[in-house]
Amino acid sequence: MFLTTVNLAKAKSKTVLVQMVSAAGTGYFFNTKRNRLRDKLVLRKHDPLVNKHVLFFEKRKIRSI
Repeated sequence: MFLTTVNLAKAKSKTVLVQMVSAAGTGYFFNTKRNRLRDKLVLRKHDPLVNKHVLFFEKRKIRSI
């Protein structure tokens, strides 16, 4: 009996970890998860450096989860 190796393709993950950066220009950021097929995230959250709610834009993908 012969043993053969089968190379199976890795399944793509459904979510990605992304870095969200404050639009206020303070440099404050946080990481969050989003669906792989979704458009880039834009969230309105609190920025403690300016003590206001500001928009946060997706800057870059960190890794697949």
